[in-house]
Amino acid sequence: MPRPVESPVVSPYRARLYRLIFAAAAAYNLAFGLWAALFPRDFFIRCEMAPPTYPAIWACLGMVVGLYGLGYAYAAWRLDRAAPFIAIGLLGKILGPAGWLLAVSDGEWPVRTVTLILFNDVIWWLPFCLFLLEGTRLAAAVRASAPYVCAAANAAAILTMAAVLRPGTEIVPAVADRVAYVARHPALWRGGWAVWIAAALSLVAFYAWWGSWLRRSTWAVAAVGVAAAGLACDLFAESLLIGWLPREYDRIAPLATLCTGAAANGLYTLAGIALTVLTRSLRGFLLALTWAVWLAGLALTMCTVARLPAGIAISTGALFALFCPWAVWLGRTLPAAEGGLTDAGDELPAADGAVLAVDGGLPARDGESWTR
Repeated sequence: MPRPVESPVVSPYRARLYRLIFAAAAAYNLAFGLWAALFPRDFFIRCEMAPPTYPAIWACLGMVVGLYGLGYAYAAWRLDRAAPFIAIGLLGKILGPAGWLLAVSDGEWPVRTVTLILFNDVIWWLPFCLFLLEGTRLAAAVRASAPYVCAAANAAAILTMAAVLRPGTEIVPAVADRVAYVARHPALWRGGWAVWIAAALSLVAFYAWWGSWLRRSTWAVAAVGVAAAGLACDLFAESLLIGWLPREYDRIAPLATLCTGAAANGLYTLAGIALTVLTRSLRGFLLALTWAVWLAGLALTMCTVARLPAGIAISTGALFALFCPWAVWLGRTLPAAEGGLTDAGDELPAADGAVLAVDGGLPARDGESWTR
């Protein structure tokens, strides 16, 4: 039997998640690098920008981004040696948005290029940071806060929808009124959707926390992967709403609504159902409330596909009214109910009594065994 890959203190479940995340980052960077290198004008055409005078510069940037992908692929393979690659990548993903903000404020790039920043940089911040902080109290505190941060972020999102975004959505019958509202309040409109981006990120983090308490960690990781696909749909939709409106409202808004209300919400709901089936400790009213949340999510997906604005509004209100208190309740009860469980087959006893994970994990620093 081959010797287990050794890595810093990390549970088998989190090791699988990190490998999935770093592999996804590698695939994304390699794909983006090839696209930019082979078609250096395509990004500018799609964003309706003037083509670059020297497209070779953009092509070279694509090659650099692709090289980052090779580093992430190695990080996914060898978690024990991943920290330098992830630290360098994280620094680039912080500097990238900073440069983008300067370019937008100077009028060199339009806001509609925000899609690039969300997928190149922002979506990776949390998992990269948590990996670099593994084994610290801060990382444990961040993971433990996931249900409560998710509930708060989603409560803020629905309140923002009611107070700020609603006049620019399809609940208002006249398209001209929606366009006029967005044109009059661009900062509020963009800031409101930024809140929704934060809520979407917190939701996937909450699903990852939920999966950490389950016996079947492989299936839990798969459910989190489905939720991550929903996040990609969500961020794409919200980047369109932030960057392209009010111009081309008739073309962009319906597409964004389908991406977030149907595709993203449908995948979130599917992932939630999978995690519910895997959670054996759910009983009584909490189980009933859990299924009520997913039924509301399914209703929202169906109303979005059917293009029923009133149905979208009602099902969205019901979904968030149920989801926010339910997430807090699950955060309080799940650790007590599932805390003693371990992933079957994921551990081997180490000679000194510490825990050695088959998927990756050195005996914990200072003699501590890993915890969820």
